[in-house]
Amino acid sequence: MSAIASGISAADVAQRLSIFEIDESLAALVEAAEEDAEANNGDLSDSIKEALAAYAEAFGYKVDRIADFLKAQKAEADIAQREGERFQARHKAAENREKRLKQMLVWFMLTRKVQKLRGELNTISIQANSAASLVVNETTHIPASFYRARVELSWPEWVEVLHALPQGALRDRLSNAEGQFVQKELQRGILSDALARGEVVEGVALVKGNHVRLR
Repeated sequence: MSAIASGISAADVAQRLSIFEIDESLAALVEAAEEDAEANNGDLSDSIKEALAAYAEAFGYKVDRIADFLKAQKAEADIAQREGERFQARHKAAENREKRLKQMLVWFMLTRKVQKLRGELNTISIQANSAASLVVNETTHIPASFYRARVELSWPEWVEVLHALPQGALRDRLSNAEGQFVQKELQRGILSDALARGEVVEGVALVKGNHVRLR
């Protein structure tokens, strides 16, 4: 530490070392200061004082630089998100305009029985789709076999439904359907609320973590 302590500035320290290295150096300086004080009846040498001041100031520089960097990255991320949302909206609007114009052209060409519209540089033609599209005008006579039931139940309710079914192929099929068309999903929010109310669930706990906050 003696080489570092002689005449080094806080700016030099901040430039050369990371915040973690500065922290380690400060810890070493504190130990050196304690030894120096014991050897000099409680007095600290000027070199130790200067080093402590320089490294403490450098630590402050590093904290500010890291905070500024975090703020800059957050601002850049926010801008990118807004730009992404704006371009997504523009993309959707352009797709809708394209779709509406094509629909108008199909209507125009069909009503006038025109197969092609010719310009000086471009030709617009109409042709049949490769696959037919389903158009439903009336549902009264559609057989029930063409429908599927999509019901959202809690897992206990699902188990109750299974137990209410008579033994047979359907019950066996539904009992083994997890991961196929029946998904068992943990409702984390509901579980967290229950634990917050004081309910005890073995193997589960609410744990407060830590995060970095800038002011």
